[in-house]
Amino acid sequence: MRSSVHVSKRRRISREAMRSLQAALLSGSLLAAPWVFAAGPGDPSHDGHASPVAMPGWTQTLKGQTVVENAMEGRAGNAEKMEMQHHRLMEKLEQQAQKDAKAQQTSGAFNEMSMMHQYMGQDGSSFLLATDSSKGEPVTTSGGKCPANAPVKLYDVSMINIEITLNRWLDFYPGYMYVLTDDVGKARAEEEKNKVAREKDGFDPGAVSTGLQGDVIQPLVLRANQGDCVKMTLRNQMESEDGSLFIQASSMIVSATGKPATTTNPESIVAPGKTQEFEWYIHPQMQEGVRQFHSYSHDRELTVLGLFGGFIVEPKGSTYVDALGTGPDKQVTSGWQVNIDNGSGPDFREFVLFYHEIGDEAFRPLNKKGDFLPQRDPLTDAYRPGGRALNYRSEPFGIDQMHLQHEYFGFEDESLAYSAYTFGDPPTTIPRGYLGDPVKWRLVHGGSEVFHSHHPHSGTIRWQRSPGTEPNNLWAAGQDGPVKYPVVRTKSDRVDVEVIGPSESLDLEPECGGGGCQHLAGEFLFHCHVAHHYVAGMWGYGRFYNTLQVGGGHTDTMPDLAELPDRKGRMKLGVSSDKLIGTTVDWFGKTFKIVDKSQKTNWKSDPVIVNIKDWVEMWVPAQGKPGHKDDEKGQIMAYGKTVWDWKWDSSIARGERRARPRIRIRGPRSGMTAPGQRFFSTRRRDGWPGHCSSAFRQACAVFTNHSGAPWLEPFTRTRTSERTSEQRCRAETGAVGPMP
Repeated sequence: MRSSVHVSKRRRISREAMRSLQAALLSGSLLAAPWVFAAGPGDPSHDGHASPVAMPGWTQTLKGQTVVENAMEGRAGNAEKMEMQHHRLMEKLEQQAQKDAKAQQTSGAFNEMSMMHQYMGQDGSSFLLATDSSKGEPVTTSGGKCPANAPVKLYDVSMINIEITLNRWLDFYPGYMYVLTDDVGKARAEEEKNKVAREKDGFDPGAVSTGLQGDVIQPLVLRANQGDCVKMTLRNQMESEDGSLFIQASSMIVSATGKPATTTNPESIVAPGKTQEFEWYIHPQMQEGVRQFHSYSHDRELTVLGLFGGFIVEPKGSTYVDALGTGPDKQVTSGWQVNIDNGSGPDFREFVLFYHEIGDEAFRPLNKKGDFLPQRDPLTDAYRPGGRALNYRSEPFGIDQMHLQHEYFGFEDESLAYSAYTFGDPPTTIPRGYLGDPVKWRLVHGGSEVFHSHHPHSGTIRWQRSPGTEPNNLWAAGQDGPVKYPVVRTKSDRVDVEVIGPSESLDLEPECGGGGCQHLAGEFLFHCHVAHHYVAGMWGYGRFYNTLQVGGGHTDTMPDLAELPDRKGRMKLGVSSDKLIGTTVDWFGKTFKIVDKSQKTNWKSDPVIVNIKDWVEMWVPAQGKPGHKDDEKGQIMAYGKTVWDWKWDSSIARGERRARPRIRIRGPRSGMTAPGQRFFSTRRRDGWPGHCSSAFRQACAVFTNHSGAPWLEPFTRTRTSERTSEQRCRAETGAVGPMP
């Protein structure tokens, strides 16, 4: 009924509206290339740090599309009416402010200043939003000049225009980024690959990886140690924009003059085609942690479109090695996911998450066809889908994945929007590690519009709000196994969510490291806790494994994952089920021996004899076909979660990719898991991710007896050796119960 009303409205569009629409189209404002988002060569240059009087081209294009959309919905002229009302409101506020100022005269600098000062400043006149580099201001004149004997970290950084692709659906926006000068060519290659992919029919993800694993187009992260001298060459390769790089809470100086590289120093601004040299001495006692950096040129216009990054002060004597790959450790100079060879304590994995908006609140990214993304997601009602991001990546629930789900099956399931089993791994950040790895998270707000709150799931994830209050090293407490009795009293309170505002940064040290104090292998979802932010795309998850992820031992589709330098050799490759035959496992003081299928299981013997069939079936869902269907789409439509379509191949348990052929009803997100069932080699438990491979619109099958975590309570037997789903006391099956 609703759709028919919309159709009739469209048919009643007045001739006047159509003429105005045609005039808008003929004006060419709606046919502009995507690069109108950025200032073009003909645009007036920005003086100092203030924005120009003329509005940027993308606002005119957006305004034009709003006129078109209003006309299509039968509301021609609505935008003009709203703008008229807005101006009337501004005039009334201005008049009232001037009246109030005259009624209460003061000698202050802000007397007669309009309360709507945020709408000023376009010519540099605003006291609060812009600065005037021609006027002297009371700022520090000392800087961080490096002593001659300090270790030197050299960085050559370029500022460039670039199309930033948000996801594997190829939503994108023309923006800016900092990049190591040596990597500019790689960034251009990724940009071109994404551009070519947008021209193709169907789903080609271009250069966008799942989990942001090794892509060059990502916010720049730089590092140096306590006591280091940082020397940086900043090059402006942008087309027509001045640029700068200001590190929060630093004392960086312009090398040539020794003056502070602050927003009020015009020497810190780099014109197009020019370079500038900077240096910063990091005091040996400076606090470890991340600082945000961005460009103060043109106020925040460049920053909100990607020109931001993070600088991390690492412990003295540390080196930074690649978290991905195999073989000898490879030192790296940047990256959001890096292993830190700690010069002052246990090595740790470092994950840098950037929460940020895309543009301001009126900005709209583009889809692969070059059309604006909707301001409101029609399936989820989320505001600005694709406009909330992590590390240049956004995966909104509705407009892409659920929309495609609706096309295939006639309806969508929002409850599965996070599911990698349903849709495959997302393109947003997937920090990865192994059980017990010490981990530090660095949070940065790269935007300038709204606040966000970082919230990871799982009740075992918490951290001290102020970890420096006492040297308890709780972040490394789980190195040698689960921590059954973690420290209860600490000087700092503990939290599992923290709010972060524009340009702020936080350092989080989760207790016990990877997998938490319980050492749980699995996915640990995190997102902005503002609901419409994560539904609009601001989410990801950490993944911690219990088997070594290299070569043929992968349990998912991710790249090889290196161990921490001081933990090499701890993780073992997963093995197929036939390799478990003849091995024994100790479970809380009780020994189990695994034998082949020809022998009978004896739960009462000592050691307990368990044939491979019974052992495997403790760890995986019941065998069967969802809906009793043979084809994949039929199984998906059945929506069955109680069984899993796997099979035996002699003594090898094959996962569903090997059990049946698959049809291609896929979007651009790849499957979550690699084929074949794999097991943890030392505890003989299911290797994570254990059995799920992506199946559109279907939830992952539950484990035996509907346990979400079978490794906590696998022995579902009574004293008479019968299966049960009832909770049991420890004495019923020997020493069986949750892991310590």
